[in-house]
Amino acid sequence: MRIIIRNAVLLFAFSLSAQLASADVSGNWTFAVSLGDAGSGNAEITMAQEAEGEMSGSYSGQLANGPIVGTYEGKNFEFAFTSDALGADITYSGELEDDGTVKGSVIVQGQTMGSFTGKKKM
Repeated sequence: MRIIIRNAVLLFAFSLSAQLASADVSGNWTFAVSLGDAGSGNAEITMAQEAEGEMSGSYSGQLANGPIVGTYEGKNFEFAFTSDALGADITYSGELEDDGTVKGSVIVQGQTMGSFTGKKKM
């Protein structure tokens, strides 16, 4: 009986880790961004997951137009770019939701300044 329970637990843990490892945010996205009193808008994001948890891509919106660099692990991701409009580094920290959308925080110079939600373009 112990072997059956142990095998069931191992199988569950393996399937859970496989699901987390397979979460993929690569592709083209439209983000709805809210920065509180600073306003809101949309941004077009391209994300590519690379080896060893690295991420690259591009950001096109009111804050900037240019490359992003970041990381991902499981369902979580984070990328950053420099905004000439704000004269600051901006980080997006988010999570892939079960429904295929992404949600998270917009961080400007270390302080959370807003939020975003994103949908993958088809």
